[in-house]
Amino acid sequence: MTVNNQIVVFTLNKQQYALPIVNVSEIIRVMEVTEVPNVDYYCKGIINLRGSVVPVISLSLRLGLEESELNNESRVVVIENEEQKLGLIVDSVSSVSLYVDDEIEKPQAMKSSGDFIKGVIHQENNIILFLDMEKIIN
Repeated sequence: MTVNNQIVVFTLNKQQYALPIVNVSEIIRVMEVTEVPNVDYYCKGIINLRGSVVPVISLSLRLGLEESELNNESRVVVIENEEQKLGLIVDSVSSVSLYVDDEIEKPQAMKSSGDFIKGVIHQENNIILFLDMEKIIN
């Protein structure tokens, strides 16, 4: 049986990526980030999101990509699993769309940064890289 799943599609360095919508608690404009000393290079700091402290990372840097400059299109995608929230800075959020499990192709020849990629979704003329949220958080 095929299940329609919803994904949030966003852009990093002109490439489209996606995460399951069930893990996305909200999408917000980039706000002021408080820097925290002695954290990983991709960690930008923390934000106060309606009273909760949420760590924010540059998803580009986390995936080993070049970081784009922040602009009006930049967003923070807040993801959640169990009790953990994490803000991911992305270049822009393009859509929420549906996919069927059959549309996901497993990446074959990718290593290292491929660890973050669960599969590839083909939609129309787009190739969307489906991210593994657990690996990004840990």
